[in-house]
Amino acid sequence: MTRLLLLVVVFGLLASPAFADHPGPFRVEGMSPLTTALITGGLALGVALIVVVLVMVLTRPSPRGSEPDTK
Repeated sequence: MTRLLLLVVVFGLLASPAFADHPGPFRVEGMSPLTTALITGGLALGVALIVVVLVMVLTRPSPRGSEPDTK
């Protein structure tokens, strides 16, 4: 365990930051990277909520077959 921790620390110290701005497909000139990240994160959260709601709706039990027939 200590060897793994030492290895992680060594590789963490050897890593160097990228000093370049690599524009992606969502980059709009005039928008800061923080704004772009917040918009992308908000859209991802919205999609995740829609997926959760769809799964809940599609997996709910059927009201017709849930009660036993006592007649």
